[in-house]
Amino acid sequence: MTVQLPADMHPVDAVPALLDYGMTLSSPLGTADLRVDRPGSRFRIALQFPPMVPERSRIIVSRLLRAKAEGLRVPYPLFVSQGLPNAPVVDGAGQAGTTLAVRGLTPNYSFREGWWLSIESATGQHFLHNVAAGGIASSGGSAQLSIWPPLRRPFADGDKVHLGKPMIEGLPEGDETSWQIPVNGLVAVAVTIREQA
Repeated sequence: MTVQLPADMHPVDAVPALLDYGMTLSSPLGTADLRVDRPGSRFRIALQFPPMVPERSRIIVSRLLRAKAEGLRVPYPLFVSQGLPNAPVVDGAGQAGTTLAVRGLTPNYSFREGWWLSIESATGQHFLHNVAAGGIASSGGSAQLSIWPPLRRPFADGDKVHLGKPMIEGLPEGDETSWQIPVNGLVAVAVTIREQA
């Protein structure tokens, strides 16, 4: 079962990054560069939490230790509201590429370029994506969302789409989990999460 941090524990700093599995091939002969896109691009995020008293930090430390084996899921830090999307779901099984059909949005819901969403598979795993173009849902609550990176798996019809509170899920990076315990007793904790798929 994936570990989650307490809802009232928020990072003070976040550094997201796209892990690009494509490449650019440069010719030694001076011809045009060639971009080769490969499936599987995903995200990672480095999170820094504020210094905390031991009674609070012990909870994060305990959960990060378990997350090495079980994985960690945290809300993607938006710092801006993405409106009231209702409860959208994937509209049709087996979708691929950079367009995601959804239904169940608030009628005429307006979504913007640069917003974030996560798709929750039937197993409960979240996959983070960026909205690549803005648009408006139909009066029936359906829309075609342009996203990046491309879909990394064929989602089932009815899988949940989280626009109001997207999540990033994966394993903590590195072989070591550490935290700082200074003389003043305020414990500093940081973690980098890398999406698994």
